[in-house]
Amino acid sequence: MGRLKTVHHPRIAQTELFDAAWYWARHPDLSASPAHLLDHYLTIGWKQGADPSPYFDGAHYLATHPDVAAAGLNPLLHYALWGEAEGRAIRPVDAADARVAEVAFSVILATYNRAGIIEQAIDSVLAQTHGNFELVIVDDGSTDGTQERLNARYGAELAQGRLVYLRFSRNLGISAARNAGLLVARHPWIAYIDSDNTIRPHFLDSFARRIVGRDGAMTFYSRFHRASEADILGGPFDLEALQRANYIDLGVFVHHIACFHELGGFDLGLRRLVDWDVILKYVRRYTPAYITEVLLDYRNGDGSALNRITTHEPFSLPMARILRRHGLRTTVTTVIICYNQKDFIAQAIESALAQVGDFFHDIVIADDGSTDGTADIARDFCARHPFALRMIGDGTNRGISGNFQRAFAAAGGEFLAVLEGDDYWTDPAKLARQIAFLRKNADCSMVFSKIEIETPGTPGRATLPRQDKLRKSKLDGADFLAEPSLNLIANFSCCLFRSDAMKTLPNGLFRHRLSEIALAFHLERLGPIGYLNQPMSVYRQHPQGVWTGASPQEQRASGRRVREAAKAVAREQYRPALQAIIDARYAPAPD
Repeated sequence: MGRLKTVHHPRIAQTELFDAAWYWARHPDLSASPAHLLDHYLTIGWKQGADPSPYFDGAHYLATHPDVAAAGLNPLLHYALWGEAEGRAIRPVDAADARVAEVAFSVILATYNRAGIIEQAIDSVLAQTHGNFELVIVDDGSTDGTQERLNARYGAELAQGRLVYLRFSRNLGISAARNAGLLVARHPWIAYIDSDNTIRPHFLDSFARRIVGRDGAMTFYSRFHRASEADILGGPFDLEALQRANYIDLGVFVHHIACFHELGGFDLGLRRLVDWDVILKYVRRYTPAYITEVLLDYRNGDGSALNRITTHEPFSLPMARILRRHGLRTTVTTVIICYNQKDFIAQAIESALAQVGDFFHDIVIADDGSTDGTADIARDFCARHPFALRMIGDGTNRGISGNFQRAFAAAGGEFLAVLEGDDYWTDPAKLARQIAFLRKNADCSMVFSKIEIETPGTPGRATLPRQDKLRKSKLDGADFLAEPSLNLIANFSCCLFRSDAMKTLPNGLFRHRLSEIALAFHLERLGPIGYLNQPMSVYRQHPQGVWTGASPQEQRASGRRVREAAKAVAREQYRPALQAIIDARYAPAPD
């Protein structure tokens, strides 16, 4: 019998419903060994009417589940093996305790156009056996009659202040709505409910009891039931697992308001994964207490019918930002710059998707109002790869510099790569190799690699002689001045940058068109330009290209403006040489 009980010790421990210290305080004649105390409860204590902790009422369990009593089973052991999965109650719902009753909650419900279902969520809060709470509803600019419906149904609760209603005049997003609820919360303990979920009647009571029993704890969470698949989700706290993916639903997460005051609230810049972000932020500072009870019913049916964020907001941007913010993984954003490149865009996207390495890859397709079907091809790729690809652009043509600016601003990763829509990458490890270089060479502001040039009608691919001659892995402005064209990089598609530097580029670099030359002289001020003597990308030269498609006169005028932009951002020591090149090679043609 003793061996049988010992075998089940780990399973009982997972429930966290046996409190050895609490049990010993009531049986001081016993050994203080947790294993001995648990054995005593399993074999003798329960028969004497003892409880394993203040959270589990054995007598109530047996009284309300006569099949367990008839079988002569220990109530906690039965609950651990079968009752938990079956959702059996573990104590009377009206078991009052003065200290528990004093625990006060502000429950925050942010909603947007959910008038048809919100009453179920509200009713589940109002039905709580623990009465010390307020429900703060923040209406994020609903236009479906939510306000009128709530006024008609809950007028008394609104008048009493038990239900507080705030309404935004326009839709600001879930993060803004929840932050508003946090700012007006009157009570120290914060819980959340979404308008498409319901909490069980003893939800607040269960958390209040743990708050009293775990003096000093600041965060708590429990398990929940996913309705459509009859799944019970949640488990003991594992920070490493949580950093890989969220398994704590915000609807079963409770924290002290001090977490918000100390660490901040929900990120207004995120439209998705906001729950994971704030939970990570709080539990990495304050380790949570785990409650094994199932306290929420999560409705996960048709997300599109409920207008869920997961059905219409991109995944890769918030994922990249969260991974970077919490230092969980290397992140890189690739911006694919395209305009009327339907014959090439698929190969560019496929070469980005083919990248491999120990990093999270956020791929942004920045279409500049294409009219030839490029955008349709891009949208199809995004639909097939929703966790890796996202698309930006409003259908208008901003010009190549405007498109670059928009794309750089949309980057979420630590590193930023550019892939022009008519180019492609040939090495699946291109990003991994360049990330490794910048990690090893923290002084470098960027890195580029050797390119290959593909010209229609010409067999094979050629490299650039000016790159073939390079023998250094770190270049400065003098190296660029030594090359007559000044353009050792030649093509953005071979580059990897540090994102923060690209988000703060001077506006002057975009005034004409963003060029490799001017950008190199600007970034060289921040650190050497790294070079990898290995071809990993292909630059297509074709009549429709921005440069190759221009006339000689247009190329000359553009070349002058590019070099004037480079002079404007270069170190002072390089400016005379740049001016001399402009005067000698790019002087305006005589009238």
